[in-house]
Amino acid sequence: MPQLDIRPVRNKQELAEMFYQRWLVLRSPLGMEQGSERDSHEDTALHIIAICDRTIIASARLRELSPELGSISYVAVLPEFQNQGIGTKLIQNLITKAQEKNLKAVRLMSRINAIKFYHKLGFTEQENPFDFLGIPHIFMQLEIPSPTHLKQVRSED
Repeated sequence: MPQLDIRPVRNKQELAEMFYQRWLVLRSPLGMEQGSERDSHEDTALHIIAICDRTIIASARLRELSPELGSISYVAVLPEFQNQGIGTKLIQNLITKAQEKNLKAVRLMSRINAIKFYHKLGFTEQENPFDFLGIPHIFMQLEIPSPTHLKQVRSED
């Protein structure tokens, strides 16, 4: 695979391209119109993208729900790039960003078929499955160690 760049969205053009990529992966297969891939929190959220050959191939979003809790959402990897570790890198990047914001935990709404993916990253199920957009989902959460705790653990190794 050519070089992969994972970073925050830098401008309005990239944001528009990210919304289109998100729609292609998450809403178009459900027959939903463009625009359905957005919500009222886009302006205050952190958007992370994965770029390969100047094309956005994956994206995800982090926003603060409270001073201690963050929400990861809209995790979308183009089908031809799935199962190559790109989604893992996106989530790890967002966990690092959450840690930098001193969040204690992040939660997300996982499609049932993605539970194993999130388990590998340390997330655990919360509550019971439910339908969202006609697809079974479940809330999952990850407790985030504080940066000072991580430094202590690393220095003891």
